[in-house]
Amino acid sequence: MSDALVQFLRARLDEKRENAQSIAGTMARNAGALNLDPERAVAHAQEMVTAVEARVRLFEETIYPYLWVDGRAGRLADLQLRLLAFEFTAHPDYRTEWAPDSA
Repeated sequence: MSDALVQFLRARLDEKRENAQSIAGTMARNAGALNLDPERAVAHAQEMVTAVEARVRLFEETIYPYLWVDGRAGRLADLQLRLLAFEFTAHPDYRTEWAPDSA
């Protein structure tokens, strides 16, 4: 497990949160112009924000605390970290050695 991977994932999750909040606001304000049902647009926007918040909590509360633990708990935390980061393989700072199958 690498501190660089933890920093990378936190940065990507922060970006994803900011993007989701921005998109959510745009969808809610412009539902009519986008030919979307306003109630559905607001609900979908909230789902996007909630999904990111869930990933952040999953990482911070159930993965990060176990990354440096020996044994099965540490191995599972490391795999989960790699799986969360795998979403960002197209990012220029992603390293191939962080892939879940290279653990």
